[in-house]
Amino acid sequence: MKQISTIIDPQDFLVEDYQPGLTIDFKDNGDFSKNQKFERLFSLDSITEANSDSEIEKAVGSSLFKLELAESFSDFKASLNKFVGTGTLDWQLQQTLRELGIFEAPFGRLKKIKLLLEQVGCLKERKHYPVRLYCHIPGETTFLEDCATHFGYVMEGECVIVDKDRKVPFVEGMYFSIAGECEIQGNGLCEVITRFEYVGITHFGGKVEPWGRLNYIDGCTDTILVHPSKKGDPCYNALYFPESIEQTQHVHPSLRCGLVIAGEGVCKTPFGDFNLSKGKIFFLPPETYHSFHTYENKTGNQSALTVVAFHPDSDFGPTDEDHPMVNRTYFKFVHRLMSSARTIQLNC
Repeated sequence: MKQISTIIDPQDFLVEDYQPGLTIDFKDNGDFSKNQKFERLFSLDSITEANSDSEIEKAVGSSLFKLELAESFSDFKASLNKFVGTGTLDWQLQQTLRELGIFEAPFGRLKKIKLLLEQVGCLKERKHYPVRLYCHIPGETTFLEDCATHFGYVMEGECVIVDKDRKVPFVEGMYFSIAGECEIQGNGLCEVITRFEYVGITHFGGKVEPWGRLNYIDGCTDTILVHPSKKGDPCYNALYFPESIEQTQHVHPSLRCGLVIAGEGVCKTPFGDFNLSKGKIFFLPPETYHSFHTYENKTGNQSALTVVAFHPDSDFGPTDEDHPMVNRTYFKFVHRLMSSARTIQLNC
């Protein structure tokens, strides 16, 4: 694989023009993740069980905010209120831990807080997902490795994917996931994102639709182009922003990367504002605050800005106990009851 420009383990938001041979290598985890920084800086030494609920809530909220793991000093308390309802801090922590599957919580508010922060990934290192983004060089062959899955999109022209004993032509607007070793040939512009240490399912699709099938925040929509094969697996998505969107600042627990495939907009981050237009490559490290904004719609479609985005993991997808084949298999009356209950929930 020929590399023209290589960026290793970026720790801040990146936007780059599509450059043939551009490589963004995130196979390692960098020096520190935000979770490691938080664990080193977070301390409850200044407070004890003798402190009031409000003093403890303020101390925790301040630490979360300073480490960019909450949107404000008051977010910690407000989130507990919304998640389990109002009450004493000890009661709220007890109920929250129960909702997270911990039914025997330790004694004391501070121990419960530490356990809670571990459970939600603030005081426990999140799993690192090794990923590489690469821009195919027109006219050359891109060789992609075995023991990995490769997700991609053809932005312009035509490419041919050589997968074992077959050749599959791809034109602008088509996407794919390929499990294992393969080659990309042709004169087109093709972004390919490799998720190492994961073997998924080979899938060819497209063209990408002009508007999403699922609601997203602030009036945006998205479509899952490549679904997680099992709960927790990677996914590949198309994300759509209508005209005059001012998206809420937010973060994701794992990296996001991809390509602007249509329209124009701006991504606002603590590091500055980044202009987005067709052909821009973006890379977002885990826990990085950002928001997308659009202005005039020049695309002729409902979406003023459309991107394809790769997620290296998910909290969604079928499991061995919950998937269409087993859910719709009846050999006891209770199976009909369970299936009917699921159907009712879908229709509510």
